[in-house]
Amino acid sequence: MMDKLIPIKTINIYKGVDLSDRLEEFQSIDLTINKNIKKILIIKWGGMGDLVMASGIMEDIALAFPDSDIDLNTRPQWAPLFDNDERFFTVWGSNNNALSSFGHAFKWIKKVIGYKYDLIIDLQTNDRSRIYLALLKFFHTNCVHIIGNHAVAPYTIYPKSSIKINNPFQMMQRTINSIGIKTQTFRPNLRVGDNVRNNALQILKKNNLAAKAYCIFVCGSNVRGHLKRWGIKNFSELSLLIEQKYSLQVVLVGGLDDEKECMAISERNKTIINLCNKTSLSELNEIFNQASFIVANDTGPAHLASNTLTPMIVITGPTDPRRVKPLGDHIVAIQPEIECKNCYQKECNHHSCMIGLLPEEVLKCIGGIV
Repeated sequence: MMDKLIPIKTINIYKGVDLSDRLEEFQSIDLTINKNIKKILIIKWGGMGDLVMASGIMEDIALAFPDSDIDLNTRPQWAPLFDNDERFFTVWGSNNNALSSFGHAFKWIKKVIGYKYDLIIDLQTNDRSRIYLALLKFFHTNCVHIIGNHAVAPYTIYPKSSIKINNPFQMMQRTINSIGIKTQTFRPNLRVGDNVRNNALQILKKNNLAAKAYCIFVCGSNVRGHLKRWGIKNFSELSLLIEQKYSLQVVLVGGLDDEKECMAISERNKTIINLCNKTSLSELNEIFNQASFIVANDTGPAHLASNTLTPMIVITGPTDPRRVKPLGDHIVAIQPEIECKNCYQKECNHHSCMIGLLPEEVLKCIGGIV
């Protein structure tokens, strides 16, 4: 049984934090002038949203070291996002479940030693990546430059300033600033090949979706983050309001975890086109690009959508929009003002931050971005 809803005082709108370059504040050394850096490894194992956000940082690394071979170590399911990306010499995967095993750790260390990297940039910077890199230094005493976000082992270079930062992009920005890389790219930078773009256009054509004649709902989330979902009732009611006000076709997208949610929404409004789990991640980029606007939960595909310039509303409640809002001035995050916001809980007996946010309020916010 659910507890009584907590009243919502108002709706807060977040446009993002200041991402200005802070090279002078964080630079400890300038490695960009070191001609001996021929091979670079970038580590980023996180979720899809984290990786998409990091792609802008990766662009700045590539610009700073144009003559170096750059490899990316990420989770296997995200590797297709970098297919045919000329910035990377190799993209190789590390399964998230296997990362916790010593057997995998030693295989990883052996592989890294074999590639003979001159510079390792840890954009993950968590306990697991630090353990892996500490083991690497133990077994490989002639270790390369290892860059991280904190002034702790095993990093050989770290930011000059240790002021507290909570925004993940700013953390990665500080990491590359520490070695003299200037931040020039302040939004995602994923490359999409012509073949993928053409596949996406065929999907749109098959469903009679003309450019800017539809909007997209990203209405799911990882099953472990189900509290981040605005809900079946709210999304279905918003779809009717959008059809009435904007005469746009509503399209649902998502992955395997989102199928039940999307199916339930489309059953409530039979005019909706449900493309959930019917596209690849890379194809979604062009489908987002052709949309009039996007309404999304705080979830990985919302960050993927930020690789385009399509206006987007991201609905947050249990997560902090100052940390999770996708990058871009064309994107706003909205969050009900409620005493328990930013709780990051996995379970809740009232879910007021989402249930209490009315479709009419979201419709008003859409009017501010289109």
